[in-house]
Amino acid sequence: MSEIEFRGKDVAEAITKGLTQLGCNKEDVEIKIVSEGTTGLFGLMGAKPAVVLMSFDNSKCNDKTFFESDSKKIHKK
Repeated sequence: MSEIEFRGKDVAEAITKGLTQLGCNKEDVEIKIVSEGTTGLFGLMGAKPAVVLMSFDNSKCNDKTFFESDSKKIHKK
């Protein structure tokens, strides 16, 4: 199993990016929400992205567009 971090403006976007990039269905991954993100002051200053960790089995995903070198954080379990 591999665990990869994905970011987005909100949790839904981070999950969608991860599923798309990995070529997985939602039921084939385990999702941990690390941070729900913040919009910052008036949506301008101090905004922080939402962060999710996705654990998946390589045999269940069609990772055509994903390469391990593309991700900052990959953890082998």
